[in-house]
Amino acid sequence: MAVAVVNNNDMLISSSAFSTSASRVEVRSVWAHNLDEEFALIRSVVPFHPFVALDTEYPGVVVASKNPYCTLTLSQRYELIRANVEALRIVQAGLTLSDAAGNLPCAIYSDGTCVRYVWEFNFRDFDISRDRYAPSSVELLKANGIDFQKNQVWGIDSCRFAQHLATSGLLSFGHFSSVSWVTFQGAYDFAFLVKMLTCDCKLPKTVHEFLHLVHFFFGKRVFDVKHLSKHCPGLYGGLERVASTVRVERAVGSRHQSGSDSLLTWQVFYQIASRVNPQLIHRPEHMGAVFDLQLP
Repeated sequence: MAVAVVNNNDMLISSSAFSTSASRVEVRSVWAHNLDEEFALIRSVVPFHPFVALDTEYPGVVVASKNPYCTLTLSQRYELIRANVEALRIVQAGLTLSDAAGNLPCAIYSDGTCVRYVWEFNFRDFDISRDRYAPSSVELLKANGIDFQKNQVWGIDSCRFAQHLATSGLLSFGHFSSVSWVTFQGAYDFAFLVKMLTCDCKLPKTVHEFLHLVHFFFGKRVFDVKHLSKHCPGLYGGLERVASTVRVERAVGSRHQSGSDSLLTWQVFYQIASRVNPQLIHRPEHMGAVFDLQLP
């Protein structure tokens, strides 16, 4: 049965099923002024769309290892991630919600038009005149449409975002949750969210403590597509390459835009879970694993 709630933009928000190929997909751009209403919308659709794909954008990597990355131990890899996340400030976060059949939430406008949507949250935390960043990464983000000045003026304070996220129904807080989180090479994504959810405190000193917090906030049903792809013959490389291999095309936006990348991450995960290797996500060793931080 379809369930809908009335939104103040002359549309109905429906949980009835439409495939992404049969309807247009839009990115709902979230700023400080519409944060409350967008999280109200998220809360209304979570019961029907318990899969959440996450992507974050941040201004590059500013702490590098003296040794080749492939030679680093688990502890050294985590320490590198920790050092960078503590030194950096988040720019964007993208969330794609879906049901188990791959259907996104749908807005049905008064003219009968159905539009599926994902969310893109724009943060004000990063100040290019004050904060550390990698110049090449900032230029790449600019080239892909991120306006740092606009973010500074109209963006969301990350503490306010964390307060809404905590009451959204997306987090488990150590209890059983039906929500599943999906990322692609998600160590940085989860680290930035943990940083926000702990009021910008320093991240835990050990990888074991960090993963404990990840599972406390996001539950045990955490899937990293990069990790899963290692166990699928022929799947390797970055998100774009893996998407091309499983024949998924970007539905909206461009790379290095968090809303678009979160949707592409979900689409690739759905192909792996439904077609490429359906048994993979049911194996305990893959549930809760975060690429580069897998415990031995």
